[in-house]
Amino acid sequence: MHGTWLGVLEEKDNHYFVQTAGDDGWIHREHTSDHMGLKVFFIDVGQGDGILIEVADKRILVDGGPNSNLKNFLTKWQFSYVLRENKPIHIDHVFISHFDADHYEGLIDIFSDVRFTFGTVYHNGIARFDDDKEDRPAEYNSKIGTKVGSGHDIFLTTSFNSIDDLKNLRDKGGFSETYERFAGAVVTAHDSGRLRGFTRATHKTRDLVIPTVQAEFKIEILGPVTSKINGDFAYEWFGRESKTTNGHSLVLKVTFGGIKILLGGDLNSRAERWLMEHYADSNPFEVDVAKSCHHGSSDFDVEFMKRINAYATVISSGDNENHAHPCADAIGCAGKYSPATKPKVFSTELARSINSAGEILFGMINLRSNGSDIWMAHMKEAGGGADIWDSYNVLE
Repeated sequence: MHGTWLGVLEEKDNHYFVQTAGDDGWIHREHTSDHMGLKVFFIDVGQGDGILIEVADKRILVDGGPNSNLKNFLTKWQFSYVLRENKPIHIDHVFISHFDADHYEGLIDIFSDVRFTFGTVYHNGIARFDDDKEDRPAEYNSKIGTKVGSGHDIFLTTSFNSIDDLKNLRDKGGFSETYERFAGAVVTAHDSGRLRGFTRATHKTRDLVIPTVQAEFKIEILGPVTSKINGDFAYEWFGRESKTTNGHSLVLKVTFGGIKILLGGDLNSRAERWLMEHYADSNPFEVDVAKSCHHGSSDFDVEFMKRINAYATVISSGDNENHAHPCADAIGCAGKYSPATKPKVFSTELARSINSAGEILFGMINLRSNGSDIWMAHMKEAGGGADIWDSYNVLE
């Protein structure tokens, strides 16, 4: 598969005899490259999101799921070779779409693990408090910030930006139990020199650009779309706390050469209409591959789905939850509103299986690109030699 490391054991007549994760064999030199391109791993974290992006020498996490699945993937599989060399696993950028436990709780142990170091952590600026705690800051009259305005002009305002803001809020008290643990892990990692930056990101945040030999890599932050009230960041109120928190997820557009990927956190229909209103006649949402918003929830806007117009959609969801994710209408529309003759809809939950030995095969979705083509795959239940992946050329 494109981007997989090969060990060259012998060279003859423009062919290499290579060692791979599957069977060894011959491959034509033209079918190899010194550059791995773009790798995106949609990790099966159960009911939640966890994504690893690798490009050039950079490693990027988007969310961390609710459990240890992501950490296990990083330490026991993907970067186990780094640990064997007694080196730290460095993550250059971490994007936390929003602070629901199924998106960030799994990061707590990763931030706490001294085997990891980090560049910058980006978040949406909406911390989480516990209304039942007596020491909750008085100025926070909801679990996530301060509501201002009335009628149709209600906003959530917060002043939570930097690591110092996180420390000050923690000292005031009142964080939810999970967020208290998260704050402690982040502050400890920062103060010990393992984490460089911690900052709020909005639609006005500068693009992250990484030049590579093959193509330029870029992450644009399309949302949350915010304004300012009395110097504080203000977020449109979407009817209730959960809708507002989810709806102001970080919305990331990943570009590598000519291919584009949309990562929309837990957007809902109100939020999608808010984003479309902001961007008006422009359409920055059209991409080749999209991660389905909110785990394939029914709470989506059809016009927004049409604007995405993806060849392939990835749904990250889990068992034993009461929302029935992924929902039938979300799966159907992901296929319907696509330019592909055969649209691809991948699911981490549906790709999970148990093989004949009784081992759980977690349903990771694997994306590779050279900047002009996209291949996506999930692992088969029973591998046939080197052919252990059910693979598709997405743009065919």
